[in-house]
Amino acid sequence: MKSIVIERAGGAEVLQLKELPDLTPRYGEMIIDVAYAGIGLVDILIRKGEFTELFPFPVIPGLEVSGYVRSIGEGVQGFTIGQPVASMKLLELGGYATQARVTPQLTVPLDTLGGEWKMAEAAASIVNLTTAYMAVKHVSRMKEGDTVLVHAAAGGLGSFLGQVAKRFGAGMLLGTVGTSDKIKLASSLGYDELLLRSDFANETKRLAGVQGVDAIFDPVGGETRDHSLELLKPLGQMIALGNASGGKLMHDTNEIWLENRNIVGFNLGAYAVYDPEAVGKAAREALQLLANGDVRSEMYGIYPMEQAAEAHRLLESRQTSGKLVLQMG
Repeated sequence: MKSIVIERAGGAEVLQLKELPDLTPRYGEMIIDVAYAGIGLVDILIRKGEFTELFPFPVIPGLEVSGYVRSIGEGVQGFTIGQPVASMKLLELGGYATQARVTPQLTVPLDTLGGEWKMAEAAASIVNLTTAYMAVKHVSRMKEGDTVLVHAAAGGLGSFLGQVAKRFGAGMLLGTVGTSDKIKLASSLGYDELLLRSDFANETKRLAGVQGVDAIFDPVGGETRDHSLELLKPLGQMIALGNASGGKLMHDTNEIWLENRNIVGFNLGAYAVYDPEAVGKAAREALQLLANGDVRSEMYGIYPMEQAAEAHRLLESRQTSGKLVLQMG
């Protein structure tokens, strides 16, 4: 099989195309022929050596794949050879390859959802849409009619957060973006307004009023999160979904207590270790929304696996909107 391998921390140039032995399934696993693999910020952080304690080098990056069942290990039921699937490789990575080892609990059979499936869309959606679905439905206390703010609203995760929040009854829905050219995407992603992150606090106060917002979904972290806390209503909730900015996270616990603010974290990979069945169930429900046309996938581009380095550079430029995907083989 062909794989993109990272042997040392560095820039996009460390992504190497290599030929490796074909995979065989162990007990309770399947092997799929990968059609597409999603590219995410976590892949870039892994490449830079941010998570070597979890994923030591050499490593094949890639959290999300779509493809066709190649072989099925003992103890696996409910899947057939050749079946189209999408899977989350949250626990072991390995998506940037023409073959991938997947667990049934985190794999969704696409032919059971109905509708016309595009395999690239499935790979682009499964991790971010499942994260958005669980963050809104299971983690947030968002109620119908609530005022909601989403950071990085045009990114792979944010483009789903807005749509899912609207689907579950958000009232005023605001989002922030890094550049003005992304503001035109507001209505197509469910947002009432998209705001430049450079002045989002003042703009949010203008639109939401002095009372503030009920919920904030934040994958950005750093100063953005610090400036966001003051926008929460009493008993409002901050859902921390990442720290893409890389900035320090310092929260004054006395201020959180005195101002009646709530901060809760959600990490899909860590939760999948705790309860893979619940994450798999949420993934099926989330992808069903996509199959039904209740949400749509925003993809920036599809690149052959040989251009993985170029795709990484594009994502790092922060000029993209939606998801980048690798076509394998």
